[in-house]
Amino acid sequence: MSLRECIFHFKFIDGPQTKMLRALIFLPDDRQPSIKDFIAAFAQLGYHVKLVDEQELIFAPTNSKETYKLDITKIEYKGGEEKAQHDGDLKAIIEQLRGGRW
Repeated sequence: MSLRECIFHFKFIDGPQTKMLRALIFLPDDRQPSIKDFIAAFAQLGYHVKLVDEQELIFAPTNSKETYKLDITKIEYKGGEEKAQHDGDLKAIIEQLRGGRW
């Protein structure tokens, strides 16, 4: 089984401070990244987080004294097409057109 690179871009947000960052996950060719994959990748970077918004892929620290949020904005695969993981506005339009069923 071969592995492919999955690069995900995310915003580090802490009050007025915002930084655009990225991280790398290696995945089997037949698998998409899971929430656990993202949490593990963030932990390797020193961010101990939990998912707080599944639709927008926003994570917050598990330590309540920390105030930052991490927002995954794009996911791309090496050698493949660039794919947006989610688009909140597009999803809302599709839900409206489909009568609320996603």
